[in-house]
Amino acid sequence: MMRERIYLDHAATTPISAAARDAYLHAIESDFNPSSLHAEGRAAHALLDDARDRVARALGVPRKNIRFTGGGSESDSLAILGAARSTRDRSRRRILVSATEHHAVLHAARALAGEGFEIVALPVDGEGRLDADAYRRELDERTFLVSIHLANNETGVLQPIPALAALAGSAGALFHTDAVQAARWIDCSLETLGVDLLSISGHKFGAPKGVGVLAMRGAIALEPLIYGGGQEYGARAGTENVPGISALAAALDRAIEGRFEAVRRVTALRESFEERARRAISGLHVNGAAALRLPNISSFAIPGIESEALLMRLDLDGIAASAGSACTSGVFEPSHAIAAMGLDAALQRGVVRFSFSPDTEERALAAAGEIFARAVDRVR
Repeated sequence: MMRERIYLDHAATTPISAAARDAYLHAIESDFNPSSLHAEGRAAHALLDDARDRVARALGVPRKNIRFTGGGSESDSLAILGAARSTRDRSRRRILVSATEHHAVLHAARALAGEGFEIVALPVDGEGRLDADAYRRELDERTFLVSIHLANNETGVLQPIPALAALAGSAGALFHTDAVQAARWIDCSLETLGVDLLSISGHKFGAPKGVGVLAMRGAIALEPLIYGGGQEYGARAGTENVPGISALAAALDRAIEGRFEAVRRVTALRESFEERARRAISGLHVNGAAALRLPNISSFAIPGIESEALLMRLDLDGIAASAGSACTSGVFEPSHAIAAMGLDAALQRGVVRFSFSPDTEERALAAAGEIFARAVDRVR
């Protein structure tokens, strides 16, 4: 008899919520081109307008400051490349990022290094927290943009974004935050966070893959990454993915409605899971344990194992987990984010991430903990 599988990789992608599925199916029944002037096109445009209004309310910005994209990586790229390529201020050619950013941010910044920008990767401490002294030293009148994620996608470690954004504003720099992992769990109002640009991705909170948002607090010029028509206020050409956008708006509303209880419940699950793992597995290290973290991510480093072997064993035993960011999973090399935290090289090879959802059952997680401990024993 086949063992019931336990999915613990919600930081990679989440199942589609009932609200998102209903919105998607409703939209796809009349999925015409929202740029068309006929009745069918106007109906599609009405769905697009409704979704834009809902997302704008959720993120605390005017509707005209919402740009729908193809996902979190595109939103990050549009924020960084789009803003930098639009500026005419030659005195501000510096971009600050943290060393633990998602590759979407790091690679976009790296592309700008070939276009006359100076890229500064800011260090973090052993828990993954940004080095505040280094940030203050590097932030100056030459800085055009700062991009620091709200929560790390591998460890869940949170950064003090309101304070960091306020410092950037005082220096006259724009501030972008990648909130892709955080949107399900934290208030991502741009006004509350004090940021100028914010990226989210639907499939991290119950919407389909392939749809994201870049939100702006004010009017910021963005050079488009895709050329063609004038969709998304000229920032992203191409016929809009109305079903996906409708589903994202519905999923975001639902995530916000249940956020308080979800955070309370999942935090308790994570703490229990980590405590059992500490007791059962010798030498286990919880990455970012002393930092403020998202409630749904447990990142472990285990001596004497290889991540690939452990993940294969877990998969055979019915557990879906990962070694870190799903955008690079399949290529087993030490995580740049974990390396930036200064973890011993031997431990870096034994990193595994479990991530949970509001629907994760306590019984299933207890079973997963036992399977995890046995799997470590088998691959050591």
